[in-house]
Amino acid sequence: MLVLMKISLTTQLNASLEEVWAALHDPGVFQSVSAPFLRFRAEAQDGFPERWESGKTYVVRASALGLLPFGTQEINPVTSSEGMRRQFRDNGRGLTGALAAVSSFQHTMTLEPSGVGPTTLHDTLEFSAGALTPLMWLGFRVFWSLRHAAMRSLASQWRSAEAGRWDSRYAGSAMWSGKPNAALERAVEGLTPSHALEVGAGEGADALWLAEQGWNVTATDLSLAALTRGEAQRQSRVTRDHHPRMIRWVTLDAVNDSLPTPPEKYDLVVNFFGHGPKEVREGLWAAMAGVVAPGGRLVIVGHSPNDVAAGVQRPPEDMMFDTRELTDFFAPLCESLTVEQWQREQNGPGDQPVTVADVVALIQF
Repeated sequence: MLVLMKISLTTQLNASLEEVWAALHDPGVFQSVSAPFLRFRAEAQDGFPERWESGKTYVVRASALGLLPFGTQEINPVTSSEGMRRQFRDNGRGLTGALAAVSSFQHTMTLEPSGVGPTTLHDTLEFSAGALTPLMWLGFRVFWSLRHAAMRSLASQWRSAEAGRWDSRYAGSAMWSGKPNAALERAVEGLTPSHALEVGAGEGADALWLAEQGWNVTATDLSLAALTRGEAQRQSRVTRDHHPRMIRWVTLDAVNDSLPTPPEKYDLVVNFFGHGPKEVREGLWAAMAGVVAPGGRLVIVGHSPNDVAAGVQRPPEDMMFDTRELTDFFAPLCESLTVEQWQREQNGPGDQPVTVADVVALIQF
């Protein structure tokens, strides 16, 4: 009779969904999180591949602490992606030595955003080793706990250089005022709260304001540190006044990663000061437009190129955009379009108040 035993653990990893997903495909990460309890060597003459490929079979030789031979086993990865969920399954089996006793082996790692910044890993192993199953369960259980500790320790190293740079910037004191952007309230005036997406949420002041108006908000940013600060602020406010604020915080690179689902479409999408090279910002505009529901609104706000004359610090010229660029880009895509410059006051040189302008696009689909 086949006796199956199961190990199931869940942990949170401080990296984005796509960064963790890339790590699970890396044989180097597989070796790092297994050491020193188990060490693996590829049986193939050319060693480990650069990346595990779904549907391929790999044979590895294992040893405990690098000294005690355990035999060989197959790794048979099968991967799948659906929305914001990723799954990596290994339907491997033991071939020789002590590992040959493992007649059935099914390892499933499922990833999804935690909703508070990090990525959640659900990690399940089901196996059978005949009469040795209970004894091997104990060894696997200890090994699985050590693997998870190693993964938590290594996760920050899986972050991109740009993400690491932004995390470092947010690691100190608060970068922003904690107040919502001046144009936000006016930009959403008259809208009925429903599902909103903020791309580039930073420390979450705008997302928090939207949630306080009744919106169900998904807030994204490249910086996990920034979103963690936003969630801490959300919890503080909820604890203080007991008013719900529905915010899902998702760490991602909006320029390269898919925008989060569900929902498939949002009634409001906002992006403040998303300055970058022309091809980058327009690629992001197209991605944001693609997730706006029929009848929904996309709000894009940037610094006016004219602000430089007021003596305030602004992004380099090639990263700025104006009303004409926004109009030319969105006019063919939307039902109606309003592109204006909205003036506001801010501190300039010598902390003296100066008048600046935001370039504001209200795009209705």
